[in-house]
Amino acid sequence: MPDINTIIQFLWPIIGGLIGAWGWFKFFRKKERRLFKNLQRPVGIISTEDKPMTHESVLLKRVGFFNIKDPSSDGRVRDLMNGNRLVIIGYSPNSQAFKDAFNTAKQREIPVIVYAGPTRITGEDMEFLQNYSHHSMCNTPLRLISDVFSMMSTLPEDEK
Repeated sequence: MPDINTIIQFLWPIIGGLIGAWGWFKFFRKKERRLFKNLQRPVGIISTEDKPMTHESVLLKRVGFFNIKDPSSDGRVRDLMNGNRLVIIGYSPNSQAFKDAFNTAKQREIPVIVYAGPTRITGEDMEFLQNYSHHSMCNTPLRLISDVFSMMSTLPEDEK
């Protein structure tokens, strides 16, 4: 018949493992839930004169992780920006439509990805962008996918 020390020596690693697994599960479940909740939130796409953003929209939808809205160049789309978790704006040099969309997102504290494609961002526009902390700039479709995923996964949950 086993004595109490043998039973404790047998059960101690099992109990320790269960406690460790429970803590790991609790911590990572919270992080995963936040990630998937954020990934389901809508991402708005605003096109400008030189960037229709249709190819990029199709590419992001094909990934399957994101809730991507169709791109719009209509200036009234800024009125509907509040429901978006993230906004992607196609960059056009010296474009008032681009600046208006960016300013609207900035005022509403919505993170922005500026997609320039092969277009170089002018110095004046670069200074304009640097006044907002929650923005990212990218030039390639693969980088756009990466930026959307990283911004959606690192931003905190909305309390709304």
